[in-house]
Amino acid sequence: MEANSNQNAGGLALEVDGLVKSYGDYRALDGVSMAVRPGRIVGLLGPNGAGKSTLIRIVMGILGADAGQVLVNGAPWTRDALRNVGYLPEERGLYKDMKVGEQAMYFAKLHGMSKQEAVLALRGWFERLEVDGWWDKKVEDLSKGMAQKVQFICAVVHQPKVLILDEPLSGFDPVNARRIVEEIRRLAASGTAVLLSTHDMSRVEALCDEVLLLNKGKIVMAGESEALRESGWHGEYAVTYCGSDVAFARGLGASSILGDVDRPDDPSEAPTRAERTALITLRSGFKLSDTLAGVADAVDIVEVRKLRPTMQELFIQAVSTENTESNA
Repeated sequence: MEANSNQNAGGLALEVDGLVKSYGDYRALDGVSMAVRPGRIVGLLGPNGAGKSTLIRIVMGILGADAGQVLVNGAPWTRDALRNVGYLPEERGLYKDMKVGEQAMYFAKLHGMSKQEAVLALRGWFERLEVDGWWDKKVEDLSKGMAQKVQFICAVVHQPKVLILDEPLSGFDPVNARRIVEEIRRLAASGTAVLLSTHDMSRVEALCDEVLLLNKGKIVMAGESEALRESGWHGEYAVTYCGSDVAFARGLGASSILGDVDRPDDPSEAPTRAERTALITLRSGFKLSDTLAGVADAVDIVEVRKLRPTMQELFIQAVSTENTESNA
């Protein structure tokens, strides 16, 4: 995800190169470089105060950087370039005295859409997100969830090439959150580059193609979501089996470290027939196939699952390591 000339040759929707931003003696961003390609969803993660909001505000032109540059579709940032950018800020806000349709039209025209284009696009969005009955009603009459949907529509109505979402699912019930997730995926599939800032790690794991972790103004982890989870895996498996615990442990031999064993709560179940799940960690130099061959002679194996770390576990580990090294 780091910016470089090879990526530029392939085309980038959004590129940030060497951004620095300080507030007095506090450095909010310390040489941050990253990129988002068309059709990709990149999760922007970090603890409070990591620099996420500062990065987004610089990209949107709300703040100026002390050093570095922002490129949109390969060209230096300009106000006109923002017409191709959609932005949903964490601080939600609509003009309460305006009618819903009037409000949406206003934002569409800000992005350069004609009245005819805007009406056609907005009617489609309103129908898809079930807001179509609210076109002529006042914004102040909207529920929080409905207002959230209207603001999302205002951010995406112009089919932006770059979409920046700051906590986009905040305030939604599960049904509408799923609906918004589906729309984000659909936009990415159509070629939109999405930068999504969130604290919801489960959403990151399910939605994002890539992850960028900021801590204390610096990038401490970046890459493909699946590759990061794989790189954080250290040989852990969950093995479900029927049979004797002692026989299972003996079958492992020296190949693995035996962790917790989840046994059935009902003591009346025959110890050799009830399923239980053991956590094992392969030792260096041993293969899973060899380990299972030894265990299969002792118990009946029901299931074997690879236990890769979650994004939340990777997040905590990366931030803790960075903080420890900084303090040292």
